Amino acid sequence: MANNRTYEEYEPAVEWSRSAEADAVKLTLPGFKREDIRVLVDNHGHLRTRGERPIVANRWSRFHKDFELPANCNADGIRAKFENERLTITLPKNAPSPPMPAPPRRPPMAPPLPAVPDPAARFTGPPPTVPAVPFALAPSVKPPVEPRPSMPRKPYAPVPAPAPAPPPEVEQLATTKPQSPLGAVSRPKEEVEKQMRKREEEGKMAEDRKQEMVQDQKATEQQQKDAILAEMALVNQPSPASASRSLLVNVAVAVVVLLGITVYVWHSLRNATGGAGEHGHGHMGAGSYRDEM
Repeated sequence: MANNRTYEEYEPAVEWSRSAEADAVKLTLPGFKREDIRVLVDNHGHLRTRGERPIVANRWSRFHKDFELPANCNADGIRAKFENERLTITLPKNAPSPPMPAPPRRPPMAPPLPAVPDPAARFTGPPPTVPAVPFALAPSVKPPVEPRPSMPRKPYAPVPAPAPAPPPEVEQLATTKPQSPLGAVSRPKEEVEKQMRKREEEGKMAEDRKQEMVQDQKATEQQQKDAILAEMALVNQPSPASASRSLLVNVAVAVVVLLGITVYVWHSLRNATGGAGEHGHGHMGAGSYRDEM
């Protein structure tokens, strides 16, 4: 019997919820029961969900949905619950390790100033000799002092300015630890959103096509009604031949009526004239008999 089954792949709707203690993934599975669903965790850090249920006769519906566990997930504490046709899988997180204290910031040290050379140390020759005072000079006159040779001055080098301290944002970025990516976990949600948007677009296109078909049908019916009304107007409109025929019939009827009236009037006058002459000759009885005839 299992070989004769025909399966229909079902794509459940997936919804993620995240918190500081645990993440949760919810799958909407209408028509499925608790005993139709299997939830497994393999040794490679994957969460696998399976399920199949009968529909009619040999037709079955099934689904396969896999997720990648987050890096900080506690696999031993994973729990699954099926209620109101929704499968909820809770993924607890490991307790975060206490953060290492950041090393104290040291103020930037200024570079050491260049040493100023000692003019006396650079003079290595013998001290200048002072000539003896001649005897002939008066004791009140001091002997002239021989000028000392001037030492060459070293050009003054400007002290470089201290380097600016790095901003706290750069230092914070340098000391923070990189977090583990969760792109693989959020990928199913993005795919589900794409599929939902695609279904919505297909539904809108189907509704637009239905509206266009209804409008075309209404336009066709209106055209048919207009054609029927035009035909009825043509049928009811009298033709020139029938109009002339009816005119002739009316003229003939009028002529016949006039002839009848004329004959009646003439006959009445004739009777009246004939009756008067007969009364004058004294034949009243015969005249009355002829009028009745």
